[in-house]
Amino acid sequence: MSKTDFSRIKFIYRALKYRYKDDAPELKYIIDNIQPGDSALDIGAHKGGYLHWVRKRVGSRGSVTAFEPQPTLYSYLSNAIEAYGYKNVRLHHAGVSSEEGSMQLFIPKAEGLTSPGATFEQRDDTTNGHFITVPVLQLDKLLANRERPINFIKMDVEGHELEVFRGASEILNNDRPKLIFECENRHLNSIKVEDVFEYLTGLNYKGYFFLNGKLTPIEQFNANQHQAIDDKLEIVDKKNYANNFVFEPNMN
Repeated sequence: MSKTDFSRIKFIYRALKYRYKDDAPELKYIIDNIQPGDSALDIGAHKGGYLHWVRKRVGSRGSVTAFEPQPTLYSYLSNAIEAYGYKNVRLHHAGVSSEEGSMQLFIPKAEGLTSPGATFEQRDDTTNGHFITVPVLQLDKLLANRERPINFIKMDVEGHELEVFRGASEILNNDRPKLIFECENRHLNSIKVEDVFEYLTGLNYKGYFFLNGKLTPIEQFNANQHQAIDDKLEIVDKKNYANNFVFEPNMN
């Protein structure tokens, strides 16, 4: 088996594992709420476990704009996209924030390795990781001349959620996409998850969170209960821990 064939198998295996085991409720929501022909964003594509399904759901008439700042992962995704001949995905080797430019990305692994915990946010302990400088894009500016509205946004940016949303205020106000994103107090610095929720509700969005696989109104979220962590930032109650959120535009 060639290296390319092995990478293709790993790409699909990971997507199937996410869909039917690790993140089944979240991916079911995505599949149920993206329509053929939609335009979607995948911010923090990592190894493509979600990208595969978003791309599949929008179909040949739709499009996915994806972002991955870690060079090794960007190369991995580029190779997978080319190997499978995906024509409806545009992949950017960049992060996303409230302003365009460049930022320091902290990767909590040795130099040359990748991590799902890579972040633009400050970390107290950086001894077991390394920094790289990466380009950063602002969604409103990047997509200012889009031909079609953005219908759906998936995001996993390890604490940088509010800055991404601030840089997409025009898209959120005008296009009214549905949102699914990870957000955790242990990844945030000077703000809390409630600040992210408040920003979105201020744009007339209604929030939910996944609790034991079920969508639950955001009004029932309690960070002390659903995101309890110890002094080492480890999860206290994994069964009731909630870090994946959905926000949908109010229709009134």
